[in-house]
Amino acid sequence: MRLLVVVFCGKLYDARVTEPVRVDLPDWIRTLAASHPFGVADRRGTANLIDAAARARAAACVRTGNSVSLARPLLGGDYNTTAARPGFRHETWYRAAPDGTGWGQDHLVLNPHGLQNTHLDALNHVAVDGTFYGGRPVADEEQGSADVLAPDGLVTRAVYVDIPYHRGTDWADRPVDGADIDVALAEAGLVLEPGDALCLDMGRDRFEVATGHPLGGPETEQDAGGGLSGDGARWVAEHQVSILAWDMLDSREAKAVHASAHILTWAIGLLLLDNCDFAALRRAHGRGTKVAGALVVSLLAVEGANGVNLNPLVLS
Repeated sequence: MRLLVVVFCGKLYDARVTEPVRVDLPDWIRTLAASHPFGVADRRGTANLIDAAARARAAACVRTGNSVSLARPLLGGDYNTTAARPGFRHETWYRAAPDGTGWGQDHLVLNPHGLQNTHLDALNHVAVDGTFYGGRPVADEEQGSADVLAPDGLVTRAVYVDIPYHRGTDWADRPVDGADIDVALAEAGLVLEPGDALCLDMGRDRFEVATGHPLGGPETEQDAGGGLSGDGARWVAEHQVSILAWDMLDSREAKAVHASAHILTWAIGLLLLDNCDFAALRRAHGRGTKVAGALVVSLLAVEGANGVNLNPLVLS
């Protein structure tokens, strides 16, 4: 008997089992995973789609030099944290030196995953059937961890899709399908190119302001009812999105059928920027779907990390 640890959407499941439990997934996801679109030995996933042409396309979007952050403020007390393992803790102190100088000191504790803090999921975050991306057993040390992506960073074109704007609502109160994304792009006269980042705004910040509480899990009354459906996740895979930067207003439907975008991290190595905040981008650029600029993601090279907190920037 051994310990199987499976992480899904920031939740840690411990189960002592003799064999990995086979997850009931839609056939299209298993077919996609079996195709190994970037090769059987790959550890970079959809980062492979960010080639020189994609970076040049991003650079061509930079006209004013203005930048906007998509990060939420770091907070503790998320549903997946404990007193021993807090989501965020920061301690500072001052140390004086004999020569009259002094040094401010910091100690920082971060748990990247959960529903609060902006983070990138590495490819050793979501496991299915006892394997991470590429079919590697969870015990295999050669995973697609955050430090694999850190040396070059991630720079690509940010295509901002404002779902509530096109629906005429404050937030996505029903799941977002591929057709919703198609409509938004068509109304804006845009085509998402392979390697682009899809910045998917579903209005989570307005949902939380209106309801007076943070987004809850899909099993709670705090679920917004919308989010990216299984069909929407399939659209992301079929359109060769390199990074899904979203506010993660995730749906009951998607999680119930194990077809949310998180499963694509396992299937094709989709890079997810979870818990983005698009309020500043809307203030800077206005409502509606558009090419917002270049998405710039710089990661800490934490060896083996299955996720890192970060401050993604859109440079316009």
